[in-house]
Amino acid sequence: MTGHDNVKRTDATVCFFYRRSGGRMVSKRRSSMERMALYMPRLPGFALLLTLFAAVPAAAFEQPPVTSRLVVAGGIENGAYRAALVIDLPDGWHTYWRNPGDAGIPPIFDVAKSANLGDFSIDYPVPARHVDGAGTSLVYQGRLTLPIRAVPARPGEPVTLAVRVLYGLCEQVCIPAEADVSARLEPMAAADPEAAAAIAAAAARVPVRHDDGRLAVDALHFDRKVGRGRVEVSVTDDGRLVDLFAAGPVRWYAAPPEPAGEDNGRRRFVVALEGPAGAKGADGIALSFVLAERTGAFEVVRRLDAATE
Repeated sequence: MTGHDNVKRTDATVCFFYRRSGGRMVSKRRSSMERMALYMPRLPGFALLLTLFAAVPAAAFEQPPVTSRLVVAGGIENGAYRAALVIDLPDGWHTYWRNPGDAGIPPIFDVAKSANLGDFSIDYPVPARHVDGAGTSLVYQGRLTLPIRAVPARPGEPVTLAVRVLYGLCEQVCIPAEADVSARLEPMAAADPEAAAAIAAAAARVPVRHDDGRLAVDALHFDRKVGRGRVEVSVTDDGRLVDLFAAGPVRWYAAPPEPAGEDNGRRRFVVALEGPAGAKGADGIALSFVLAERTGAFEVVRRLDAATE
């Protein structure tokens, strides 16, 4: 699972979890009506966030101490560098997965100031569910390590990797946070065993693409008049499945799958679905599902079929 969708993205899914009110932060614990207004998947994400950050910079808020850095495994390997963004979150605070859930914002990356960078991707380890008054969010806590693959534009020359990340930092209130980190990647750099071990540990928690046919889309219900609906899915489970997560394509929102019972060895879930303005239906939309299991995590893609409606 790569993070291309959130790199220099101009149409990312955005959730407003803060607002200005006389210079103070407002708790994310809101009424149902306010929570409905929070999720705005149709607005341009990175450009919008830059506007928000320019108007209300992160420094304007009282932010707990957060340390961010890039770690690099060593020199170039098979045409690419292995690195990671490491963010140490304060106790009790969390940030969000690539699909934040009912409230939150995904990390959004800008690498425009890098030099000799041909390709850049971010991997997301499996998140955890977080349930509070704002709904169900998909979050990270503690030390977050996001593996990075950086490919030089001109092999043999060093890369200056400059990463700016905008993200949400939440406890009882949520505040906008940002990090600007950089590292020089040298083709013949010595290996850093500690960094390599941290990157490998995080990579082991990243879902791998593997489809064994256990997940099925059982039904699709979509109201074209309002652009919303739900998807019913089921997973064959012998006790390995810990949780199920979902993510939609750009401009589509797939809510955290809600458990809907179990029968005949299959665990059932319902995924609320919301399309962009003018969506004529969900037929052909591809949803990504992450099966978090006791021994690992797997990602499968299912394309919705109008025949299941």
